[in-house]
Amino acid sequence: MELPQLTPAYVEILMVRELRKAGLEVSEVQTHRRADLTEPARVFVLELLAWLRQADWRRRALVVCRRQETLLTEAAVESARDRCQRAQAQVGILFSTADLEPSALIAARRSGVAVLRIAEARAAFDASGWGPAGHYPPWLPAYIAQTATLDPAGQIQYHWLEGGHWNRIVDQFQSETPLPGREQGEQHG
Repeated sequence: MELPQLTPAYVEILMVRELRKAGLEVSEVQTHRRADLTEPARVFVLELLAWLRQADWRRRALVVCRRQETLLTEAAVESARDRCQRAQAQVGILFSTADLEPSALIAARRSGVAVLRIAEARAAFDASGWGPAGHYPPWLPAYIAQTATLDPAGQIQYHWLEGGHWNRIVDQFQSETPLPGREQGEQHG
């Protein structure tokens, strides 16, 4: 199966789909910024402003996607946090097509930016142990979102973002330095 190209339009649909799959209502989506960083590698940054909602919880979010080949760094997370503040977003979500450096995940937890990796679904399925490698269920999309955690050895572990697990995103908004419009230690219901 040939994978669809990760164009800005495709990535926008993918990000919104994954947030909705997790159980968040996503509305009033608008492009905030798009920057093509290099050619011919098709590296880009896409930023969307959107309202996210789950039950009584509602926040204005800046959803950033970095399509890149190199590891996602702490500097990229800090840039996303700063862009959230400038966009007057209450929360920030950073999607990346690249693996994360452990320091990037630590910076994300410190700043309250949710980080998700966009992964090729077949490779993620093969690594998951959910079924025999090379045999894929018909419902499997081309790409999926994954959350990340650090194991006791400080290595990153990726986890499928499953349907109804919106808290895996929202819980990442807890931080030491909340963005404007958020109170420290705020409960997310």
